[in-house]
Amino acid sequence: MVRLRIKYKKVGAIRFASHRDLLRGFRRAFAAGEVPVCYSQGFNPHPRLSFGPSLRTGWEGLDEYLDVMLEHPISDLDSRCNAKLSEGLEILACARVEKSVPKLSADIQAARYEVAVDEGSLIDGCNPQWDNFIQTASGVGETVEGWRSLISALESDIRVHYQREDVENSEECEGGEPSLLEIEVSRDGGSLRIAYLCTMWQGKGLFPEFLERYIGDSQELETPVRVVRTGLYVKRGGVYHSPISEGVVQNSL
Repeated sequence: MVRLRIKYKKVGAIRFASHRDLLRGFRRAFAAGEVPVCYSQGFNPHPRLSFGPSLRTGWEGLDEYLDVMLEHPISDLDSRCNAKLSEGLEILACARVEKSVPKLSADIQAARYEVAVDEGSLIDGCNPQWDNFIQTASGVGETVEGWRSLISALESDIRVHYQREDVENSEECEGGEPSLLEIEVSRDGGSLRIAYLCTMWQGKGLFPEFLERYIGDSQELETPVRVVRTGLYVKRGGVYHSPISEGVVQNSL
């Protein structure tokens, strides 16, 4: 058996497909492309696939991953499958992975997101703190203390957002809040773009709903907030790398 890591993107109308729909789409493409996928044993065998952290319905992903077990290696999986996948889904690269490399769901430890907000839709229901957020984030290069205050406020939001009342033993949550590593705010016409890098913990990242403290209820905006996940990363030796980079798939970093 061979473990193959697939890098793919999910853009356009297909972003409204659920994670289950995505799974079905890949299964059908593998079957149509005659990919020698390994199946589990038992009365209801299923293909041995393992996805990275799932995208929410409505989000796009430019740097997504899944691992698949094959009966034997092939070099043309992308050409076999891309014509069979739905529009907006595309396999970008493949790499053979050593068995000792952890599963994607446990190994991915950081994600990069881009959030686009139509400023025109903020006029009526905007939270007063929004202006302070924009001024602080936009002036980060000039005001180091303002930058630190912004990071502190956002990370405070994260801790509150990820508190789990259903866990009796608080030690289970220790270290369970994702942290903000980078943030950049810019304007493009009438749209505000917020790009940030955050750590992930058990598939949980710093999701864009933390911005609702500043913009109000995103469900009430005239133009929906657009979210694109632009990168996923694993950590080796204190450094973040692409999950498909040579050192990662060979587990040599």
